[in-house]
Amino acid sequence: MTVPEPPPLPRRRVTAPQRSMRASPEPRSADPGIPDASAVYLGTLIRAQLRLATTLAIGFVLTLAAASVAIAVIPVLQVATIFGVPWSWVLQAYGMYPLVALFALVYVRAAGRNEQRYRSLE
Repeated sequence: MTVPEPPPLPRRRVTAPQRSMRASPEPRSADPGIPDASAVYLGTLIRAQLRLATTLAIGFVLTLAAASVAIAVIPVLQVATIFGVPWSWVLQAYGMYPLVALFALVYVRAAGRNEQRYRSLE
């Protein structure tokens, strides 16, 4: 004995509620001629964090490129082996992690200083 399948439920369209007002991209202040001070400070913080991230990213890429060139140029690293694996492979596989950790630590500390300066201005 088989149980008959129930008829499928009718489909309903679900949408988000409509907003009557769109968010303004510019902060509002009491006087339209004077920008909101916190918006200026926030913009400064965002630019400082972007500058920090860009600088460290470029520095990281250049450091990785320099390390890769040094590994390729130094012939001893191609010949010497550890457990049958060339030193150049070991350095590229495991030697870069401390570099990543160092750049991450520098970024976190500098970003924290930027945010601390921002908080002291408010």
